[in-house]
Amino acid sequence: MSKSASPVVQAFFDPATATVSYVVHDPATRRAAVVDPVLDFDAKSGRTGTHSAQALVDWVQAQALQVDWILETHAHADHLSAAPWVRAQVGGRIAIGAAIRRVQAAFAPLFNLGPDFHPDGRDFDHLFEDDEVFAVGELTARALAVPGHTPADIAFQIGDAVFVGDTLFMPDVGTARADFPGGDATQLYRSIQRLLALPAETRLFVCHDYP
Repeated sequence: MSKSASPVVQAFFDPATATVSYVVHDPATRRAAVVDPVLDFDAKSGRTGTHSAQALVDWVQAQALQVDWILETHAHADHLSAAPWVRAQVGGRIAIGAAIRRVQAAFAPLFNLGPDFHPDGRDFDHLFEDDEVFAVGELTARALAVPGHTPADIAFQIGDAVFVGDTLFMPDVGTARADFPGGDATQLYRSIQRLLALPAETRLFVCHDYP
């Protein structure tokens, strides 16, 4: 695997939630990962849609990419994940940080999910531990635990690109909130320092660009 290579990154902006999803791929092998895909949701009707995710899938197919991973940086409170739908269209393994178990355990009673719900992360294909190394084509990738916004927040370093989720926002907006169950401002500060300590040539890709 190549540690220093630079992947190609294509962003997809969902204006309804101000969320940025990404397709990142290794140009040498055309192997790819999808990061934080959005499932459309209309609150008035309670209906979901795939308009945002379809644009992403169309681009993947037009570029003849092979999707290996569908990566979630955290459990999102502002949008539904299109990861299962994307997997059905283009394949890939859905993955998130292993601490999602803590988030599921906290939210199970709040949402009255009942005894049939198991807060053990079984709904994901893979749970990443901190500093776990994986690959996107010939690119070395690494999972970086960045808790604070939620206990399960994780950033994904793929070559010289890092997808930071909600840990950092654009410079004029600041950082994520830390008042969700399990959120911790001190942890969030330390997570930000971890990201800022990465090499100067690192490219950071945020999950939101709020107006």
